[in-house]
Amino acid sequence: MHDKKVKVIYFSLRDSKSKAFELSGRYFVALLSVVVVAVFLVFSVFLSVFTSFYQNLELASLTKQNEQLTTELSGMGERLLDVESRVNGLEREDDDLRIIANLPILDSDTRKVGIGGFNNTTVNASFGNEGLSDQVNNYQSILDQVERRLDLTISSRQAIREKLEADREMMKHIPSVKPLLNGRLNDRFGLRMHPIYSKLKRHEGVDIAAPEGSEVFAAAAGVVTKVVAKYKRNVSYGKHVIIDHGYGLSTLYGHMSRVLVKQGQKIDRWTPIGLVGQTGAATGPHLHYEVRKNNQPQDPMSYILDIRSGH
Repeated sequence: MHDKKVKVIYFSLRDSKSKAFELSGRYFVALLSVVVVAVFLVFSVFLSVFTSFYQNLELASLTKQNEQLTTELSGMGERLLDVESRVNGLEREDDDLRIIANLPILDSDTRKVGIGGFNNTTVNASFGNEGLSDQVNNYQSILDQVERRLDLTISSRQAIREKLEADREMMKHIPSVKPLLNGRLNDRFGLRMHPIYSKLKRHEGVDIAAPEGSEVFAAAAGVVTKVVAKYKRNVSYGKHVIIDHGYGLSTLYGHMSRVLVKQGQKIDRWTPIGLVGQTGAATGPHLHYEVRKNNQPQDPMSYILDIRSGH
């Protein structure tokens, strides 16, 4: 069987002439194969060069991003150290405030919430020894710790605020002032010879001599629980008032000539409650003043902050 031939006609676009030549089938196939292989090789080389260029470009971009992230993380580390320093300052201040509020100081383990602190060594060690991902995780852990410490400090400040508010409210109800602006301490708390009954008897308050008609003031805020306006001569406290201050404390003001408050009335410290007199078992104008805690007599002078007293 004769070999098939392929006739190729070539036209010239310049002069419209044509040329024809024949190729054997085998030669044509071989020539076509060579062309295909050549095109494939050229394409492969181009693809390889392009891929290598793209990879190098991408690697350069990633390297630059890596350098930027490293720089940013370094700056973040410095900021974390600054935040740590500020948190330490807040915690020291919190300790001082807890002392003022008479609250126990939080120990370091509680402050750290079970996690150790960090410093320059901790931050610097993360560079070079860890990848960026590990550094980010490390800083995230540090931020979580700082956040918990700040939450604890905020909670502590709230406890301090509540304690100081409670103490401030309680101080309003402590009988810490002298109930007379002017007056002389005559008889103190304790055993004494009673001036009327002429026998040794326990004196459950103090006697403060003052001109008759002098104003008597409440020693602390509270509620008037008892008002006695009727009395017998040379018997008991005469006209007197009892004030409940809360917290187990109460005060009694005796031998007054006049009562200026009513039972159940809420009063503040320095509210006028009566006038000095000599009603009841009294030998002269004075105020008999008692302080009781849980209904037990106390020395009033141990409560008065300034015996000279005044607004």
